Amino acid sequence: MKKTPGNEPSFSFDLVYSKPEMAFGSVPEPELAKFVKSSKVRGRALDLGCGDGRHALFLADAGYHVTAVDFSPVAIKKLESISRVKRLDRVLELHDCDVRDFIYPRNSFDLVVAVTLFDHLTKNDVQPLFEKAAASLKSGGVVFVKVHTVKDPGKINGSDKASELSWAIQHYFEADELKNLLKKDFEIINYCEYDDLDKTHGRPHFHNFAMALARLVGRVNWLRP
Repeated sequence: MKKTPGNEPSFSFDLVYSKPEMAFGSVPEPELAKFVKSSKVRGRALDLGCGDGRHALFLADAGYHVTAVDFSPVAIKKLESISRVKRLDRVLELHDCDVRDFIYPRNSFDLVVAVTLFDHLTKNDVQPLFEKAAASLKSGGVVFVKVHTVKDPGKINGSDKASELSWAIQHYFEADELKNLLKKDFEIINYCEYDDLDKTHGRPHFHNFAMALARLVGRVNWLRP
């Protein structure tokens, strides 16, 4: 789910994804790639805020059946085209919709991926959406989440170290906020907050991220039937 900034009403992520190259590179997140390559488990994966597909394509190629969701119809159309070229379209199920409107099937996925998705939501949206995503995991399923934190230069107006897309971030996570979101029903496999130099889009810029890889150890009972 992406938002259009109030001071740039004609701009949207459709423009970002309309370029022929992958908008944020084609390389998956290292910790996600490491986990997938070391795990014997495959099955079904859900990629929320998939964009033009760097993670959806990686997971499909690794042997998952992938459900990919994004608000941008341009991104979804581009992902569909790339998947056909790569002959991965048979294992990709694409949804052009807001992640808040997607119908989350209960107890269905072995892996849920949400890279810079929850920070593009308002703070009030984070908990309800996370609960839906968590409830869609099978017991023992794994979630991989990455978000911008309050230490990110994009939080500072006019910072020359910030991404040109920092306007799209609606909620910068506080220290340990992501960890606390997971602690009720998840066993944390890996968690860190770190600085990062990004050269995948725009001019080189800096970020501070929180990243979590966690396993569902119980059964999510937050949601009403």
